[in-house]
Amino acid sequence: MKRALKLAVTGGIGSGKSVVCRMMEIFGVPVYNCDIKAKQLMQSNAHLIKELKRMFGSECYNDDGTLNRAFLASRIFIDRENVKRVNALVHPVVREDFECWAAGQDTELVVVETAILYESGMIDSVDKALVVWCDKETAIARTIGRSGMSRAQVESRMQNQMLTDELLLLSDYSIYNGGNNSLFEELFELFEQLKNISCFVKPI
Repeated sequence: MKRALKLAVTGGIGSGKSVVCRMMEIFGVPVYNCDIKAKQLMQSNAHLIKELKRMFGSECYNDDGTLNRAFLASRIFIDRENVKRVNALVHPVVREDFECWAAGQDTELVVVETAILYESGMIDSVDKALVVWCDKETAIARTIGRSGMSRAQVESRMQNQMLTDELLLLSDYSIYNGGNNSLFEELFELFEQLKNISCFVKPI
């Protein structure tokens, strides 16, 4: 089986990276969602379960084995060091899981969706990086509309993320998702560029 080209799709909160990834799936491209998989692994990976219980106590998990997210969040976010400890624990497991998943895909292109591509080290597990971006006000409006968060809460989240300018400098490709442009056209242009480094065939 030929090794698939691994493309990371990243972007700040409200950028629309999930929309781009859903379009990729429509085109037949497998997508690995880091946020979803991390939550699943925290409930199924024996090493993660053991270490989280060691760090924060057995209350991390409910009686039925599901993650007690409210309790865990209350313990993690009271201290930046706790955030670093959990990230150092979870990120390598997610990266390993992604690499195993990617190796098992029978396609010429696979995508990993992650909001923290560089911070998590996932950049070392991919071949190319695509940043999806939009202007700040559009991102804020989208996030408020879908989550019910206040503007202050959204801006606080943004302050803890890499700046769009930094992402654009570090990444190989970019798609502007301001709402008025055709994402399908931009995706087809991206596929054309990827064909220069892979035999990936543009979807019909």
